[in-house]
Amino acid sequence: MPSALSRRQPVGGVLPAAPGFYQPLPLSVLLTPSRSRWPLVLAWLLSLAACLWLGVVQLYGGWYGYSVSYGGLSFVISIYPPLTIATLWVLWFGYAWGASLAYLSTLLVGFLSGLPPDWALLFAFANPLGLLVMALVYQHVHVRYVPSSLASLLFFVTICFISAVSSATGSFIWSYSNKLSAMGAFAVWQGWWSGNFLQSITTCGPLLLLTPWLLRWRQQRWPQAAGKAPLQQRWALLVALTSLGGVLAFLWLSFLLADRSVMTMGGDSSGAWQQRALLYRDSAMSVYWVLSVLLLALVFLGYRFFMQRTLQLRLAAERVAYERDLALRRQGEAEVARNALHQLNLELAVRMSEVERLQAQLREQASRDPLTGLHNRRYLHQRLPQLLQRAQRSGQALCVVLIDLDHFKAVNDQHGHASGDAVLKMFAGLFTGLLQPEEIVARYGGEEFCLVLPQRTPGEVAALLRALQTAYSGSSLSCAGGELRGLSFSAGIAVLQGGQDSEDSLLQQADAALYQAKAAGRNGWRQYQPA
Repeated sequence: MPSALSRRQPVGGVLPAAPGFYQPLPLSVLLTPSRSRWPLVLAWLLSLAACLWLGVVQLYGGWYGYSVSYGGLSFVISIYPPLTIATLWVLWFGYAWGASLAYLSTLLVGFLSGLPPDWALLFAFANPLGLLVMALVYQHVHVRYVPSSLASLLFFVTICFISAVSSATGSFIWSYSNKLSAMGAFAVWQGWWSGNFLQSITTCGPLLLLTPWLLRWRQQRWPQAAGKAPLQQRWALLVALTSLGGVLAFLWLSFLLADRSVMTMGGDSSGAWQQRALLYRDSAMSVYWVLSVLLLALVFLGYRFFMQRTLQLRLAAERVAYERDLALRRQGEAEVARNALHQLNLELAVRMSEVERLQAQLREQASRDPLTGLHNRRYLHQRLPQLLQRAQRSGQALCVVLIDLDHFKAVNDQHGHASGDAVLKMFAGLFTGLLQPEEIVARYGGEEFCLVLPQRTPGEVAALLRALQTAYSGSSLSCAGGELRGLSFSAGIAVLQGGQDSEDSLLQQADAALYQAKAAGRNGWRQYQPA
C-alpha cells in the first residue's frame, strides 16, 4: 500500500533544482567542454572587476565610519559594496564563487591601506568567514534564502546578523595594524558588523527577488537534481553553537570595547562624565535593540528547527511504514508463491507417479503377449541370460523347455483362427498355480511356448509337464465345427550342463529335443542328450 512518502518520490526522473533553496554549482562545470561555461566565466570576471573597483572607491572615497544618530542612539556604519556582490554569488552559485570575490577584493583593500603583506593575507579572510557561516546554515537548514515571506525574511535577518558578527573579526586586525585606540577599535568593530548587517538586508534582500529568473537561466545550462539537504544533528549543533558563539562574542565585545573606550576618556568634569554616560547608554541601547531582533529571530530559528525535525521524523515514520507495508506485501507474495510452488510440486508428484505407472504399463505391455497375456519372446531374451548367469555362479540347476501344441495348424484349418486363438488362451491359463515366482513362461512363436525353470531337476520338470499334459488333454473347447477334445503337446527339455552353456545353446538343445519328441509321435517330451 503506497504511502504519502512513496507518492512524493520521483519515478524514473530527476526533479529540477528547487528555486530559492541553496544549491551550490560545483566549479567542475568550468572543465566541461561546453559553450555555456563562457557566460558564467565572463559574469564572474566582470563581478571581480566591479568588486575590485568598488573596494578602491570605498577606500579612497571614505565610505566607512559614517556616524548615524537615530532615536537618541549614535553609532557608526561602514559601507562595503563588494560584500553585496559576493553574497549574491554565494547564494546563487555557491560559496566558492562568492568567497573568492570577497577575498580578492578585501586583499586589495588591505594592501592599498598599508597593511603588511602577512596581515593583509589574514585580513582578507574576514568577509569569506562570514559568508561561510551563511553558506553552511543555508546548505543544511531547508529554508529559502529568498525573503519572499515573513518566515524566510526573519531567518535571512538572523543569518545576516550572525554572518556580520563573524566577519567583523577583521576589524581587530585592522585596529591592531593601524594601532588604533580602544575608542577607535570600538568604532571600527561597530561600524563593520552594523554596516555589513544593514547592507546585506537592504541591498541583497531586494536583489534576491531576481532569484527565480536567474535560476531558470542556470538550470537550462547546468541541470541539477533538487537537494532537500535534511538537517542532520551535527549540523544543527554547529548552527546552534555558531549562533550562540556569535551572540556571546557580540555581547562581550560590545561591553569590553565600550568599557575601554570610556576608560580612555580623560577629565573629571561634568561634561566628561556626561560623555561617558552617553557612550554607555548608546552601547547598551544598541545591544538592547540588537538582542530584541536577535531574540525574535532565534525564536523563529528554533521553531524552524523544530518543524524541520518534526518533518524529518514524519518522513522517517512514513518511510518505515512504507517499507513495512512493502515487506508485508512481499512476504504475502512469497507465501502465495510458496503455496503455489507446493501445489505445483504435489501436482508434479502426481504426474510423475502417473508417468511412472504408465511407463511400467508400457514396459509390461512391451514384455507381454497381447493374446495370451504371457511374457513374450523379447522378455524371454532379457531374463534368460540373467537367470543363466546366476545359475552358473551358484551351481544350481536350470532347465529350458520348448513346448509345441500338436496339430495346431489343423485346428486353424478346420475350425478357424478364432478357435486357434481360444486354444492358445486356454493353454496359457493352465500355467496358473503351476510355476514358482522365479520361473518364466513365454509365448515363443505361433503355437510354441518356452519355460525357464531354475532350481528344478529334470525329474521335477517331467512331473510338471505331466501335470500340464493331463490338464490340457482333459480340457475341451466348443467351437463352430464341433467340440475339441484330446488335445496334446510335445516338449523338448534342455538342462544346464556347466559354465560352457549359453542362452542360444540351451534354446538350440531344447529345440532339438522337441524335434525328437515330435519325431517319436508327439504327445510327449524328450530331454536333450549330448552326442
